[in-house]
Amino acid sequence: MPLPERDESEQAPDVPGDAGRAHWMRRVLERAFSRMLPAALGPAREDLVQTALLRVLERREREKEPVRTASYLWKVAFTVTADELRRRRRAGEESVDDTALEAHLHEVRGVEGPRPVGLGVALRDCLQRLATERRGAVVLHLQGFAAPEAARVLHTGEKRVQNLTYRGLADLRNCLTRKGLSP
Repeated sequence: MPLPERDESEQAPDVPGDAGRAHWMRRVLERAFSRMLPAALGPAREDLVQTALLRVLERREREKEPVRTASYLWKVAFTVTADELRRRRRAGEESVDDTALEAHLHEVRGVEGPRPVGLGVALRDCLQRLATERRGAVVLHLQGFAAPEAARVLHTGEKRVQNLTYRGLADLRNCLTRKGLSP
């Protein structure tokens, strides 16, 4: 059975009131969890959707700004899944096979094959080597920020953020390739 498609570009509906937006957020989160949950967490799916919704609503209350893109909701779903797996591992509720989990997460992310040893170290090293402005734009991009959001955070124009991100990602790709890590 093919996995459902991940549509990160989907925008929140322009429906007056919170009911339409809440329904949209729930739909997006349900799609995200149906795609990324490992079998061990299948029975807890509804609880995880609720946890993710609570996190999103708490953020909205804190920042007084509604969620506008599905990419943020996918990021929240991924974080909630990782947090639940960590919690279960600490509590000793079940044995979590790191190799199987890593393979599952790579499948969810669309990466084939085993994760190269030291990828995190190499990525951090390459990010540190980027020019400061490019690094800021790339890090925000990797965290799921859209260009307008990143422009607000970096206090600069949207076009500048797009250019910094594009050039920074090219530099990051070149650095990782030099280290023997390529897509």
